[in-house]
Amino acid sequence: MDFKGFSLIHSVSVDCPVDPDIQVADLKLDVYGPKEDLYYSTFPSLIKNVRRGNTVLRKGGKTVVGRKGLMKFFDLRLAYVSKEERDYLDMRKHKEALHIEKNYIIGPALKAMADGYQVEVFKTLKANGENVQ
Repeated sequence: MDFKGFSLIHSVSVDCPVDPDIQVADLKLDVYGPKEDLYYSTFPSLIKNVRRGNTVLRKGGKTVVGRKGLMKFFDLRLAYVSKEERDYLDMRKHKEALHIEKNYIIGPALKAMADGYQVEVFKTLKANGENVQ
C-alpha cells in the first residue's frame, strides 16, 4: 500500500521452518507514535486491514491470512464523553482526524444503541499491544 510515493506497510518475511515452500510474512504500518495514530485515523482502510499482529502465509503464488491481530484502538479523549469538557472544546478548530477518531471509537456503540441494543462500557488501562493479544 502506497501513499504519495511512500510505502505505508512494512513487511518482514521468513521461510517456514516446517515447510520451506511456505513463506511467513508479518505486516505492520511503517510509522510510529503520534504519526501512527494520524495515519490510522486518516486512512479508514488501515483500521480494517492493517491490524497489529497481521501474519500472511504465501505458498505457490497463493496468499492467505495466517493471523489477524487486534484492530487499532485509540484512547478516548475526555471531551468525547464529558459535557463540561465538550463545552470548552471547539471541534471546528481541531483537525478532521479527531472527528474520524471519535467516530471509530463511539460510532459502533451509538449505532447499536440506536438499533435498540444494550451497550456496556468498560474502563480499561491501555497496555502494550503484545500484552493483550
